[in-house]
Amino acid sequence: MVEAANIAVVSFDRFINGHEEDRKAVAKEVYDAFSSVGWLYIADHGIPQSLVDEVFGLAKKFFDLSIQQKLAWRLKDADVNQGYTADGDEANGGVDHKECYEHRRFANPQCPSPTELPGFKETLDDFYSQCLTLALNVLKCLAMAMDLGDNFFDNITKKADPQLRLIHYPSIERKVVEQEGHARIIPHTDFGLCTLLFQDEVGGLEVDPFHTGDFKPALPKGGTALINIADLLQRLTNDRCRSTIHRVVSPTVAGDVLPARYSIPFFIHPDPDVLIDPIVKEEGEVKKYEPVNAGEWRVWNTKKNYTTLKVGVATA
Repeated sequence: MVEAANIAVVSFDRFINGHEEDRKAVAKEVYDAFSSVGWLYIADHGIPQSLVDEVFGLAKKFFDLSIQQKLAWRLKDADVNQGYTADGDEANGGVDHKECYEHRRFANPQCPSPTELPGFKETLDDFYSQCLTLALNVLKCLAMAMDLGDNFFDNITKKADPQLRLIHYPSIERKVVEQEGHARIIPHTDFGLCTLLFQDEVGGLEVDPFHTGDFKPALPKGGTALINIADLLQRLTNDRCRSTIHRVVSPTVAGDVLPARYSIPFFIHPDPDVLIDPIVKEEGEVKKYEPVNAGEWRVWNTKKNYTTLKVGVATA
């Protein structure tokens, strides 16, 4: 059996409810994880497991609908990036076998109505709000550890429009996923600030912290959320934090047909008008990246990923 990735587990209750020394200790643990493997399991994070389970249940109800129904909510605009994407719509260098639904902070025009899917929008809005609070608190830890000021990330996410994604990996023949250039998700890095992830018990997520091709499983751990660094945060911290390659492959189960898998990532992005300029903190330190506009960076990466979907044109 392949050895699992060495990802720390941090109890976040000490940050939420602890004294100042507890908060500083958690902040250091967060920074140590982000600057080594770029990943962290967050335990005791404050989001009720009952709500997490409810969102997974709604995801299954949504994806169990007919393809004709789901295409009525199809994503049409990369600038907004909200709605349904079918298997094959997203292609970032290979063939991913998955379908997704994107939910946003301010507007969700491509969202099922209460008559179409009762409780869907209301529950996702609630879950979204709690994910945003948790993710910003984790980023607050990073700001504390780097002496940037506790509110550094709060100040660059006031108008931010993060993206909650429901993902369904359909049951599929193993030989299809294991073809050259195919996967449930091909190797990639995320391109925002960071990503919060809830996964089911099926497995298949793997990480390559040092970009050597040595992928290790990031196993599901009940009651935890995974959080990983993305490209903009690596740029902003001038490589102090690591945006690491990851993928989703066949889980370690027997048989020729893989079971369905569900996961829920929450992608944090800064305000669209923010300039991401690498932070230098030491005398003589050289900036490793040119500054980029956060909004332009996000739209460019999104359009690049949806090369097979004619975004901007009604395709439903």
